[in-house]
Amino acid sequence: MAETTTTRSRTTTTTDNDLVPEKWKSLFNNQEWLTHDIIVKTTYGYLAIAVVAHILVYAWNPWLP
Repeated sequence: MAETTTTRSRTTTTTDNDLVPEKWKSLFNNQEWLTHDIIVKTTYGYLAIAVVAHILVYAWNPWLP
């Protein structure tokens, strides 16, 4: 939810960052936090798949003596 406040000189809009942890609110709004969350989870997934693939290949054909 966005709240708009109008004064004589300017209009200010504040957003509700209810999904963002307190220490990160100065860096992220909700949309940016959700995008960041997707990127981090995708990176962890890629890392997990890469580790499993390396373990399986090493079990099949070890490259270290």
